[in-house]
Amino acid sequence: MGLLMIPLAIGVCLMFAGAYRRWANLLVWGSLAALFVGVLNSIRMTFMPATLWQLGVNVVMLAAGAGLMFRSLNGYSDRPSHPSNPSNPTEDMSDLRRELDELRRRLDRDDSRH
Repeated sequence: MGLLMIPLAIGVCLMFAGAYRRWANLLVWGSLAALFVGVLNSIRMTFMPATLWQLGVNVVMLAAGAGLMFRSLNGYSDRPSHPSNPSNPTEDMSDLRRELDELRRRLDRDDSRH
């Protein structure tokens, strides 16, 4: 793994020098990919023995979390794809003005109570 630092250092040096941009990118990304594969290759995983109950609880909790995550993403399909480009800007502005007028009335009522 230490030898992979040499091409990485050369690639970073070339990047900062601004010369041979393609070679610099190739050296940096190739070295980082090789380092990543080397780290993944050296990982050793062992699983603790578990009862059927523990395994079932883990699977149910994982599935419930995934279901909640996907359910929260479901509400985004109703919204317009690009909020800065409304379909009818005059209608949106009138809604905004109505809401602002209502908020002003509420604030005036609250100020008169105090």
